[in-house]
Amino acid sequence: MQRIAITGGVAEGKTTVLRIFESLGAQAISSDQLAATLLVPGTEVWEQLIREFGQAIIAADGALARERLATLAFGDAAVRRRLNRIMHPAVVQELQARLSEREPSPTPIFVEVPLLIEVALQGVFDAVVVVQATPALQRQRLMARGLSLPRARQILRAQLPTRCKTVFADWVIRTHGSLEQVEAQARRIWRTLTQQVYSVAQRNSVSGVKIGQEYRE
Repeated sequence: MQRIAITGGVAEGKTTVLRIFESLGAQAISSDQLAATLLVPGTEVWEQLIREFGQAIIAADGALARERLATLAFGDAAVRRRLNRIMHPAVVQELQARLSEREPSPTPIFVEVPLLIEVALQGVFDAVVVVQATPALQRQRLMARGLSLPRARQILRAQLPTRCKTVFADWVIRTHGSLEQVEAQARRIWRTLTQQVYSVAQRNSVSGVKIGQEYRE
């Protein structure tokens, strides 16, 4: 089973690209969704965050006030490092557990990992897709989500520029065009991956190995 990471910066279209691949037939995992499961009240990570940052990050309904925590983290590099020391290992552990649970399959699995390069997780994957938009478009998208321009700039300054991530990319999908253009880029990658699987299956069939056997062994 080929493991393909999708990474990039905030508001660059990673989730959109993940869903496109899923619609083409890929298996899909979102690290953001995994992180959300770890932040449910009563979980070990939730309790660690409360011990580290206090009751100020708890909303009135008892849930984690994620926006409040994000404001603290993006406003202070030291707070961000403390948050990352808790979240990164937990997300990586959960991701690896989810991957190990998957049944061997010839169908590629795409995993959205926003901080793939920052936590040096690229070695876990067979290939990397970097999703990239222009900084101006990132700001525009963040502001469309209700953030102020200063806050949008603050978030972007706190992140590793995506141009630094493209060095690690097997493919780059640029999302500053139309959705149709983004889909066309994804389809080209999908064809390449599925043709590789088909070619391997053909070679194995010719050599007397049953198709799919290599994925089970």
